[in-house]
Amino acid sequence: MGDPDRDDMPVMDLGRHVSIWLDRAPDTTYARLEGERRYDVAVIGGGITGLTTALLVARAGLSVGLVDQHVVSGGTTGHSTAKVTSQHGITYLRLRLTLGHDAARTYARAQEAAKERIASLVADESIDCGFRRRPAYVYAGSRLQREIVQREASEARRAGLPSTLVEAGDVPLPFPTHGAMRFDDQAEFDAAAYVRGLAARLQEAGGDIFEHTRARHVHERDPCVVELETGELRADHVVVATLMPFLDRGGYFTRAFPSRSYVICARTADPALGAMFINAGPPTRSLRDVPHDGEELLMVGGEGHHVGSDKARRERYERLVEFAERHWAVREITHRWSTQDYSADDGVPYIGRLHPLSKRIHIATGFKKWGITSGTLAGMLVSDAILGRHNPWGGLFATTRIRPHAEAPRFLLENSRAGLRMVLDRVRERGGRPSDDLAPGEGDIVSHDGHKVAGYRDEQGGLHAISTRCTHVGCQVRFNSAERTWDCPCHGSRFTVDGDILNGPATRRLDRYAP
Repeated sequence: MGDPDRDDMPVMDLGRHVSIWLDRAPDTTYARLEGERRYDVAVIGGGITGLTTALLVARAGLSVGLVDQHVVSGGTTGHSTAKVTSQHGITYLRLRLTLGHDAARTYARAQEAAKERIASLVADESIDCGFRRRPAYVYAGSRLQREIVQREASEARRAGLPSTLVEAGDVPLPFPTHGAMRFDDQAEFDAAAYVRGLAARLQEAGGDIFEHTRARHVHERDPCVVELETGELRADHVVVATLMPFLDRGGYFTRAFPSRSYVICARTADPALGAMFINAGPPTRSLRDVPHDGEELLMVGGEGHHVGSDKARRERYERLVEFAERHWAVREITHRWSTQDYSADDGVPYIGRLHPLSKRIHIATGFKKWGITSGTLAGMLVSDAILGRHNPWGGLFATTRIRPHAEAPRFLLENSRAGLRMVLDRVRERGGRPSDDLAPGEGDIVSHDGHKVAGYRDEQGGLHAISTRCTHVGCQVRFNSAERTWDCPCHGSRFTVDGDILNGPATRRLDRYAP
């Protein structure tokens, strides 16, 4: 495919640039926290992990205060594909090969339990979120993938999951496959509606919720102290549910690695799928239906890459559209958005104490793009830890685990890559290009008034010039032309064109350049 930014190419209509879940969600009205508050439990992060944890401990009688730097459900949860499933692509085969059969079985039981906890919360708390049961398929696009899928189906079945192998003629897709693995009794829903339902029930249970409230630091004391931009929280326990912990204690930014992926929704003339799908090999194509305004839209996700990659371009969306148009009668692209998640070095989320000596700070990260069930599981494990209850799955997901055989290859590869980016990007992108060369809508590392800056020229011709160095550990940021953001290729922090934080682990904005 050619350069998608060339002026002589027709511009593909990619729909509204917003998650469908957030586009149709009503505005929230939670206040910003100012001053000091005291709770039994303080939760930082208003996604599925934070709200699940908060509601479970509130239902157990503890006082809870939750803060989010933006709005409830506005982060990764509100940008997910919202599949409620224990089928996580090719997962159980990898777990058996790297960690053994017991680990695969424990992971399976925990994810199934998380899926069913969502179902029970929807029913018991009367949350209107479009929850509906669906089968989930992993389909093979080649003979080689067929062999992998067959082995995955066997391992999943051995782990106690509802896995069956189906032949090509029984895979309900409008294009040929080489068969698939099917899980029955899985589900899908509206992610933002579900999380906002949890938030409403948390308030009813006596919990407090604050939006536009950024946490900057946590001191582990008795009680813990959470420093905010606008105040302070004191609590016996603190839950850091921020996708990647912004506290560098524990070094999770060296143990879990960020990637971005893309999603479109399309109105088609074809019947609904009636199931969820993902393929067994690259490039990833994740599929499901989305009920919207009395009809069923087609959702297509995929095109993942490292955060800060030069692949972060409009072309990612266009490839998803081309895939949809190749197999369905597409009438209109209604929505597009991108999302971010981290993958742990051994493929298992980190859920538990911040570090081995920590007793009061709890974290969760590394969901590997399966955060709906893994985030719910994190809420279950963390709430059990706070309430002093033993959980039989905790050991597999423990943050204090050491598994050199499983962790070392990815750990060395990803951290070497980050180290090289820290050095080479500064050498290759010295900012010699003058800022006057930037076209409207373009961003680049440029020279402005003799200084190297991250420059972006808006559609009205105004220049936005900020520091090139991520405030986390100092890597040079790169422009993401698909989202018009500045992204850090080392550990996944992201910033607006004016330097405001979109994603951590950075806790300070990029400085604006002032002549």
